[in-house]
Amino acid sequence: MKTSWIGGLLLAAATTGSAQSLTFSISGEPVTMALDTPVVIDGAPATLSDLRYRPNGMQARWSAAGTVLRGVTPTPVFSYTLIGPVTQVSPLAVLGQPITITSDTTLLGVGASHTLPLGTPAVVAGLIDANGSVLASMVERRGAAGPRLLLTGPVHAVNAGNQTIDVGDQPVSVAGAGFDDCAGATPVVGEYVELRANAIDPFPPGTLITTVTDARCIALVPAGTPAAIGFLEGLVTAVPSATQFLIGALAINFDNSTLFEFGDADDLEPGVGVIVHGSYVDAQTLAATEIAFVRPVVRFQAPIEPAAVVPGTSISVFGIPVLWSAQVRDEDGYLANGLNQALQVEVRGYLDSSGQAYATRVRDRGDPDINDVVLRGPVQAIAEPTVTIQGLAVDTTGAIFTDEYGAPLTSTQFFAGVQINHMVDASAASYNAAGQSLAAGAIIWIDAPVLRAPAVRPAGNPNDTITAGTARDYAFVEPMFASSFE
Repeated sequence: MKTSWIGGLLLAAATTGSAQSLTFSISGEPVTMALDTPVVIDGAPATLSDLRYRPNGMQARWSAAGTVLRGVTPTPVFSYTLIGPVTQVSPLAVLGQPITITSDTTLLGVGASHTLPLGTPAVVAGLIDANGSVLASMVERRGAAGPRLLLTGPVHAVNAGNQTIDVGDQPVSVAGAGFDDCAGATPVVGEYVELRANAIDPFPPGTLITTVTDARCIALVPAGTPAAIGFLEGLVTAVPSATQFLIGALAINFDNSTLFEFGDADDLEPGVGVIVHGSYVDAQTLAATEIAFVRPVVRFQAPIEPAAVVPGTSISVFGIPVLWSAQVRDEDGYLANGLNQALQVEVRGYLDSSGQAYATRVRDRGDPDINDVVLRGPVQAIAEPTVTIQGLAVDTTGAIFTDEYGAPLTSTQFFAGVQINHMVDASAASYNAAGQSLAAGAIIWIDAPVLRAPAVRPAGNPNDTITAGTARDYAFVEPMFASSFE
């Protein structure tokens, strides 16, 4: 059994728990804790045993920095993100926050269409995007509306005269509300808030929430202390430089020693999900040793005909449908509105566990050019000199090979080491639509483990670990949740 420290609590990685313990995962890493561990679930004190009656996908965090040294055991907190009515059917939105649902989302009472009628009571947990959307880890349809609302997201507008703010697209009255943990007396644009309010019935789209009972500013991921270990999951907020990105207010630094998984530094974009290991430099800076994309990235660049776009739904590249996501940065409006003529378009995104691609960025790349296409993704098959990516046979004959840092490789080195699911980028390529194949001019082997030093997890005091991520694998049989309410 492997023993590890997460969040200042001694956790033993195991395949099963015991009668006195529960084994579950946080951001994909297994942990085991005693069932009588005090926790907070949806804002209320509980024990870990109670978590088993909640659906998988709640957001977990705890900040243990210094607490154990002071004789205080850190309390894990498990949270939802939204509780309230559906305010848009397609794409789905709850309390004005658009939701992305993938095959990795725990669904309870939600059908294959991923839609719910307006006004349906719903509960959502997931990762919050700066654009006011949520990448959902769990969506539950409730059988009846509860007594309260929960709204978590970014402040997009402040109207001081009317004493209102917009959280994403949801208007909220803050008259008489006392905010905790904000930089000022009330939040400003760009801060993130968590609001609890008494329920309002009926609640048509655009209803002003006037019943706030608790209001506070929050950090998307916790601040730290120098040398504390961080294990954090979130959506990228901004990429201010070639060696730094932000999740909320936390700056994450990386360099050539940082190990990337499922993509590389060039795949860091606003709205993209990442899991980061590293050490805090100060309260708002973390030095990353490992950065894993939550799901493997994909990238396409090719000529797109107008017929290949279903506005607001999907864009097909090389005949591969890439679905809209609430996190997409649609810079030229092509995914939202469609195309009037054929253009070269770049589409970036990720693959869920079913292999479905979702878009996180769509942008114009000029006139259509079938001889200058790009394809990036996990390798599905290998038959030298060909690799298959997203169902397309990529002929590497005559290509220039490098690793992700630009170091030259030979074809022999590449095919001796490349494996299924390794990330590979084919560029300066020509596309043969009839044969569904590419002839690549350049190949970048993003996952080149034979050429890398092994990743080194940060050293430090195990009592000073700060954790935030998606919790899974703790729930009893999930259908019991389909018609329940808290």
